[in-house]
Amino acid sequence: MESASVSELAAEFDMPLSTMYEYVNTLETINYITKKPNGRYCVSLSFLEIGNQVRRNYAIYRVGESETRRLAEETGEFAGLMVKEDNLGVLLSMKKGDKVKRLHVSRTHPGVKSRLNTTAYGKAILAQLSDTEIQDVIDQYGLHPRTDNTITEIDPLFEEIELIRQRGYALDDEECFDGMRGIGVPVVSQTDDLVGGIALYGPPSRLTDDVFFKKYPSVVQEYANIIQGNLEYS
Repeated sequence: MESASVSELAAEFDMPLSTMYEYVNTLETINYITKKPNGRYCVSLSFLEIGNQVRRNYAIYRVGESETRRLAEETGEFAGLMVKEDNLGVLLSMKKGDKVKRLHVSRTHPGVKSRLNTTAYGKAILAQLSDTEIQDVIDQYGLHPRTDNTITEIDPLFEEIELIRQRGYALDDEECFDGMRGIGVPVVSQTDDLVGGIALYGPPSRLTDDVFFKKYPSVVQEYANIIQGNLEYS
């Protein structure tokens, strides 16, 4: 809900009205919620400031934001950064190139979480984990489909992971969004610790097989290498 009254909040959280009033007053005092003229409450924009500060705490964002923008500008497509938290992929940044400026794709804003097996950067991140850690991810969240192309069986996923490890990049062939292909590369530290992943996304009409399989993987890898190099001096 976009806004709620105190009584609605009390009912939603199964809490006494008097207790909810105390919580609401406290949250309003510290500017985490705001009261509208109609008396209803909504979450304040203070969380936007908090989220931006948390995002800046990630070195991959501080050094990778500009490179993500350059990747989008060079290709004209979508480019994004992802990190792993609680065995999910969390989108830190998504930039649009000129070719997709007017194209809206749902769930591509910073903070969106996705299962790691469904995206290019998610699979690139998975490939940096041990097989035991990957199994833990599967046990925790399963392999539910996002599209008809999503890998939903354990053996095919591990086969895909092994291929990613060999070639150094991951492919998302309309596995997260219908009508979108993606190429993801892991970003690791100087000591080979996983930091996150960077990916390029675009429609199959432009990411044709020649571009998707041959041209752009090396381009995304180049930007991942730049971010990794800059991380050493951040």
